[in-house]
Amino acid sequence: MSDIRLIQLSNYVRPKLEENKSKNWVLNGKNNSFYQYVIDRFNGSPTNSAIINSYIDLIYGRGLSAKNKNFTNWIKLQTILKKSDLKKIISDFELFGEASMQVVKAKNKKDLGAIYHLPKQMVVPSLENEDGEILSYWYCRDWNNTSKNEPQEFPAFGTSNKDIEIYTLRPYKAGKNYFADPDYLSALTYAEMEEELANFYINSIKKGLSAGYIINVPDGGSLTPEQKDDLEKKIKAKLTGSPNAMNFVINFAGRDADITIVPFPVNDAQHKQWEYLTGESRQQIMTGHRVVSPKLFGIMSDGGLGNNANELDEAEEQLMKRVIQPKQNYITEAIEEILTHYNITLDLFFLPLTEQPSAIQMSSDKSYLDMFLE
Repeated sequence: MSDIRLIQLSNYVRPKLEENKSKNWVLNGKNNSFYQYVIDRFNGSPTNSAIINSYIDLIYGRGLSAKNKNFTNWIKLQTILKKSDLKKIISDFELFGEASMQVVKAKNKKDLGAIYHLPKQMVVPSLENEDGEILSYWYCRDWNNTSKNEPQEFPAFGTSNKDIEIYTLRPYKAGKNYFADPDYLSALTYAEMEEELANFYINSIKKGLSAGYIINVPDGGSLTPEQKDDLEKKIKAKLTGSPNAMNFVINFAGRDADITIVPFPVNDAQHKQWEYLTGESRQQIMTGHRVVSPKLFGIMSDGGLGNNANELDEAEEQLMKRVIQPKQNYITEAIEEILTHYNITLDLFFLPLTEQPSAIQMSSDKSYLDMFLE
């Protein structure tokens, strides 16, 4: 009797938090791996990356401004927080659902000197204390190799008299004490599906559009279970996964059998299945991101663009109101919290990307400039 084995790919499982009580830190998956998983889905999925990049641009708009701004405080903010750091903070917040900032005191130890962006994948919290508070954060350039990149501990913002503290923008989410997931978390598997489908397509084309093969191994019955396992591992390591675009069934046949590689028959309906999966993954990614209209991101549907100018304007307005502005508000409130701690009062907001400043804002800016030049 032959021994037939079907090789299948494993499913992705979200990593568990790793609490290290001896080191007093918490990692987001083994070696803080979840952040890299999110980055890979950004790099590999065209729909996911297009939406995230567009959201970052819409959140930043034309940069920060302030209502009824005090000119002295406004000029001070320009020296404290650079535009490049603000853009990076927004990028992390949109990509990971959280962001980290390094808050540095001025030389006099009393005033605020600067706010810098810290890559979120390099920053992890310490264990909570008895009151459920996180009093410090750890920074490491590579959590895969902490022996060569020794983690540094910094106090959480507002908890010490140290010169450098870390502030983390982390919206509340039920059951999440240490990390905030991306708000499109449920769509990550579909982003991976889109990525794998793209790999499948290109490699399937390169390999002659094959659906897979059955490998008949002669005299397989004489092999020990260990030898069969070893052979299966070697074949799986070389021949499975989307880069090879094939499935393999290993048949450990009898002694009289020949070494044969039999191709699977190609089902005419298979291409419709891939087309369905491509459309389904794109749709679920957009749903996870709460996309109002796919046309805003260059994803066209029947009807084209020419007759839908009003529809696009309305879609963008709803997207700004329901998705983008809440993100903007969370970021400005975080910055204002830091500024207020150092007695800098500003009512911040982001200038919209597609609108011109109002006459009130322009006249207000001009009056402050005139006052400054006097």
